[in-house]
Amino acid sequence: MNKERGFTLIELVVSFTIFISLISLTTLTFAQTLQTRRVISDLNASMNSIAFVTEQMVREIRTGTDFESSADKEIIRFINANNERVSYKKINDGIGRCVGTCAVDLVYKALTSPDVKIDKLKFILRGAERGDNSAPRITIVTGVAGPKGINVPLQTTISARVIEEDIQNQF
Repeated sequence: MNKERGFTLIELVVSFTIFISLISLTTLTFAQTLQTRRVISDLNASMNSIAFVTEQMVREIRTGTDFESSADKEIIRFINANNERVSYKKINDGIGRCVGTCAVDLVYKALTSPDVKIDKLKFILRGAERGDNSAPRITIVTGVAGPKGINVPLQTTISARVIEEDIQNQF
């Protein structure tokens, strides 16, 4: 019984097919992981940018007075601490800021990076009606459009500081 040791052609084809299938699956998983990482990285950069812009708006709104919002709630106007008339609104796919008369969109300065896509910006103004002595509260509702159709809603509420009235009421 002299049997030669070795693999048959069928065994080689089957093992080669299994090997190629495993390599293909591993490569596909790795490529999808890289793509997911890129999406998360882009979304993280957008969120950092919008957090920075929102913080800038919050600081200015907090010390503002004489608030008014447009009927569609897409623009907020107020007098800032430097006694300037300031407006914020959604311009194209970003957030814009304007000082003074802001009749056209061209005078708004973009605050967000061109990479950040804002699909929603609303300003809900409460407590600023005439005769209301409470501090105005402004709720900023933002929607950030991320890659792959991901949409992240953000909302923050600011209470404007009424420092002069508080000091006068204490004495």
